[in-house]
Amino acid sequence: RAFIKVLGNLDPTVETVSWFGGDIFAVTAPDKPLVKLFGVEGMGVLRTEAQDDGSYRLFNRECAFYKDPFTGQFIDTWTNPFTQEEVKVVSIHNMTVNAEVAPVFKMDFDGKVQEIPFAPPWWIQEKIDTAMNMFEVHVAPPSPMSVEEWPRESAGPVNRISEMFHRSLSLSELQNDDLTSVDYTGVWTRIGPWLPWMLQGQAEGHILYRTFMTRPATIEKMPEPLLRQVSDKLGEEYFNAPPPESWGSENDSSFSVYMAENDPAPPRQ
Repeated sequence: RAFIKVLGNLDPTVETVSWFGGDIFAVTAPDKPLVKLFGVEGMGVLRTEAQDDGSYRLFNRECAFYKDPFTGQFIDTWTNPFTQEEVKVVSIHNMTVNAEVAPVFKMDFDGKVQEIPFAPPWWIQEKIDTAMNMFEVHVAPPSPMSVEEWPRESAGPVNRISEMFHRSLSLSELQNDDLTSVDYTGVWTRIGPWLPWMLQGQAEGHILYRTFMTRPATIEKMPEPLLRQVSDKLGEEYFNAPPPESWGSENDSSFSVYMAENDPAPPRQ
């Protein structure tokens, strides 16, 4: 219940807006330093529903755009520093990313439901009125993109993904039963395979996301450039959480969405 109060809102009629932004790095050979590839900035809209058995359903929609890591401008094309190839940048635009919070955290990853033990650890600093929460997801589902059909987009037969969410917030607000939600600041770290649009194929390595995150709570408090980008590129439906009837459908991901919207890239000349 405390986790839901931080992640979203205990009131099922309230949609909560979150923001994240930072940089993405390439992790290549063991003896090579990380390479900053591009920036990223995005948002999510979440609504929660308590169930009779004490579990919670999360209805989440998310999107993000990649940026020049030095100017901070959103980009539509990107030159791969490993291949020197200019490629089209594909935003994150996942209409449905739902999950269930119970004794286990259940979430669909590209058609395969993963069950993750749910026991988010809390660190408490009473003297400074601070509660800190770390929630982690570590999975390795089969990749929906076969190497045979998507030789330039697929990173391999398995998508090993780790996501770590660290949130800091007011302890007194968390313990206040008159509040249905609590604002936070934190860090989101993600380790995952090359993105399909990078056209890295099965090259050695992976990418590392390092971002800040916070909860502006309402659309009106989000950064204006990001709101314009969402409205112009994706549409204002991304300003709302998925509807109740989306429950039980497969979640979207950067891989499934790419496959639905693109054909395999031709062989490189």
